[in-house]
Amino acid sequence: MTTRTLCLSVLVLLCAAFPAQAFRLTLAGVVGGTGAPGWAPRRLDRAVTGQLVFTVALIATAALVATLAPMRWELSSPVDWRWYAAAVAFGAIAPVLEWAAGAGLLAIRHRRLARIALHRLAGDRSFWVVLASVGAAAAEEVLFRGVALHLLDRVLGWPAAAALAVTAVVYGLNHLYFGAMTVAQKTLTGVGFGLLYLLGGHNVLVPLVAHAVQNIVVLTVLPRREGA
Repeated sequence: MTTRTLCLSVLVLLCAAFPAQAFRLTLAGVVGGTGAPGWAPRRLDRAVTGQLVFTVALIATAALVATLAPMRWELSSPVDWRWYAAAVAFGAIAPVLEWAAGAGLLAIRHRRLARIALHRLAGDRSFWVVLASVGAAAAEEVLFRGVALHLLDRVLGWPAAAALAVTAVVYGLNHLYFGAMTVAQKTLTGVGFGLLYLLGGHNVLVPLVAHAVQNIVVLTVLPRREGA
């Protein structure tokens, strides 16, 4: 490994560390906030517009990072079909795992999480929002598992457990827009996505399937949580 390659790897990791958080905060003040009249199309809700813009920006970032990353993509590597089945199963139960994590954190503070529900800041159930959530899931898996976890584990030579933990935490922090509890919940599922990537032959399609299933389940099944 040359020094140039090492520096490029680190640069790619730093540039891709917090794209989602930056986009969320920007859109909160522009598209979803009190932007100038006429900024968002009147026939399309601002929350939907914000979700679509966020997804396009995140996909563009993921594509750029994937292009610059000093690595070979292993999308065609053979993967046992059972790993895809495991990915679907994990994606389906991930909302329950996140609810359990939130309930546990509140129990420590002697509070109770009443029910599992969609975060009030999430988008609605429209086709466009569901489609955008699948696109965002794909982009996040490319960034955090396909690039970041791969570079830390195989290029920079970190122990797999350390690489898994760091990428899971950073993935969780990219959801700080939704609050501290969501960070903890997403860190937990980030560990699951990372394990699917590492054990599923380092093929990013495996955790991508799990992440897409989770987002679809969340947006189409869970009721919205009103209030703070």
